[in-house]
Amino acid sequence: MDTAPSPAESVIRLIARSEPGPDAVAALLRRAGSVTGAARLAFLDLDAVTGRLTAAADAGPGLPAGTSWMTAGPEASLASEVLAAGRHHQFKIDASAMPELARRLGTPAAILAPVSQGGQPFALLVLGVPAIVPALEWSGPLAECTDAMALVMAAAAARRDAARQRDLQGLVVALGRSGTPTIPTDRFEAFCGDLARTVDAGRVEVWHFDRHGRKMERLVSARASADDEAAEVPLDALAALVTDALRHQRAAVVPAFAAAAGAAAEARTTTITVPLQGRRRALGVLLLEGIRLPQGSPAVLLQQLDGFGHQLANVIESTQLLDDVLRTRRELENTFDSMRDLVTVISHDGRVTHVNQAVVRRLHRLRGELVGQPVASMVGDTLARWLSEPDAGTDDAAMMRTVEVNDPVLGGTFLVTVTPLAEKNPSLTGSVLVARDVSEERRLGAERAALREQLARSEALGHLVAGIAHELNNPLQAVLGHIELMQRTRRLAAPLASGLRQVYKESDRAARIVHNLLVLAGSGQVAKRPVSVNAALRRALALRSASCRRAKVTVVRRLPATIPSVAGDGLLLQQAFLNLLLNAEQALEGRPGRIEVRSSYSTSRKQVTVEVKDSGSGIAPEILPRVFDPFFTTKDTGSGLGLAMTLRIVREHGGDVMTTPRPGGGAVFTVTLPAMPKAKR
Repeated sequence: MDTAPSPAESVIRLIARSEPGPDAVAALLRRAGSVTGAARLAFLDLDAVTGRLTAAADAGPGLPAGTSWMTAGPEASLASEVLAAGRHHQFKIDASAMPELARRLGTPAAILAPVSQGGQPFALLVLGVPAIVPALEWSGPLAECTDAMALVMAAAAARRDAARQRDLQGLVVALGRSGTPTIPTDRFEAFCGDLARTVDAGRVEVWHFDRHGRKMERLVSARASADDEAAEVPLDALAALVTDALRHQRAAVVPAFAAAAGAAAEARTTTITVPLQGRRRALGVLLLEGIRLPQGSPAVLLQQLDGFGHQLANVIESTQLLDDVLRTRRELENTFDSMRDLVTVISHDGRVTHVNQAVVRRLHRLRGELVGQPVASMVGDTLARWLSEPDAGTDDAAMMRTVEVNDPVLGGTFLVTVTPLAEKNPSLTGSVLVARDVSEERRLGAERAALREQLARSEALGHLVAGIAHELNNPLQAVLGHIELMQRTRRLAAPLASGLRQVYKESDRAARIVHNLLVLAGSGQVAKRPVSVNAALRRALALRSASCRRAKVTVVRRLPATIPSVAGDGLLLQQAFLNLLLNAEQALEGRPGRIEVRSSYSTSRKQVTVEVKDSGSGIAPEILPRVFDPFFTTKDTGSGLGLAMTLRIVREHGGDVMTTPRPGGGAVFTVTLPAMPKAKR
């Protein structure tokens, strides 16, 4: 004969039929309401740090989840007593003394039942009942429900802790597998973002301890989500916090920066610091801001973060040590190879024991072919005789010897220095031969002098351009302002209004050119945008078309439609091409002639080329090297700035300008610009 299940069996069946976690707790809540006859009930989480009770589940209107309960007065005292005692308590609700509880429950009586695990309370069950009922009728089943809730929540917490432990372990392992001796900044930022999501923190920061400066520096900071709008805490406050945390050995919960960060009073977040202690020294601090502590005691989370901090410190210290070892090894291996001078180590019997990469490149032989060979086989006769001079084996050999020699085998004029290598074992005595190519050094010196002179000219041109641009800017702005005022305040006839718009358009273009000249002269950088070279050429040609017609100059255009774009500033390139056209017109000296403009593209060089040819008298060979010098001109009215500015603009775009005499008369100016790569589909 079937019998009714006992209360304990009913609870077990409830848990078995429900999904682990929230579903099981909800089923147990309904069971608790059934055994007590509660009209209203709520399940409150206990914050282990602040002691605040917050609604985690609700049953019916008026009992919203996520808000604080029993925060002050007799209500708070009663809740604290029940949680401390660990036993349920039934009482009548005094609306005057407990207005919040009376309003939320709307019942004349209530039962408070703590949910504890191992003597540690982490939740409170509030049941609004219609009347005081003897405890014998409901206390046993209710205790079974709360005990079952504790078991379910403990099991869920254990699963969460285990999952979090696995995730934390995976983060450290992934960080350690960066594939490089050092951890890249972007990988560190991604790691901090993953950590923030794993532990439910608003922001994670890694602070590094600078041993030399004796201060803490923020190395990286990342939020759990890009949409997180958590307020920034003052940097000095964070620095003081992490400096204090560096002195501790364990992870710790610290008061949240509610006032500084503008956090709401209801926020269940705090800040945790995790010291990063290496085997040799303190490395820094891991700071977790706005972290939501798990229900119950945060001890498990702190213990996990402690272990995580030790593992992270080991990874950081290991990468630093590995980086130091590899860097030292690379320095030793590259000591010879990084030198431009030819370095050869010679044994006491005149044979090569080691050579650097410069010797290998110079002689076009493998290192293995050179080692063990007589040094005389690697140099010319003159240097070989000098190396074998008798005084090399006397006491004077303890002194460094130097000679300058033109060596045909090494291919150049070298300053050769021989320094002895004296070992404790005389049989290991040798020398180091260093050959410096002084011809290259002198050539570089001449180039440096030329570059300094060119830089001085460029700086002078830049100052001049900047001054002129500043002087032009004010009147241009005045013109634009007056035109705008006339257009707004006066009704003009259609032809006059059209002309005025054209004047404004050209004045505005001139103002933009002036602005670009100011930027170019001031920073030396050009805003890079896709620019059609043909379009810039057409605009420049349009500006000179009327002048060419009056002078009976024939302009021939050869502009293919398949020219790719270049990266640069369209107005500046237009100005550069306009300068070349003006120079071509002036080369004709007012006589009828011909100007040919051609653009092309080289697929092998990835370059766009523009040629401007004229049929003038050409350029004399003696002045050809100076045509791009600032202020150099052969014309009475010229300023000598047009071609210099063209060269500057083109070089700012990564290109170059060359000029050559044209066979049969005239000159050719060739502009080359790097083409933009084609976008991949």
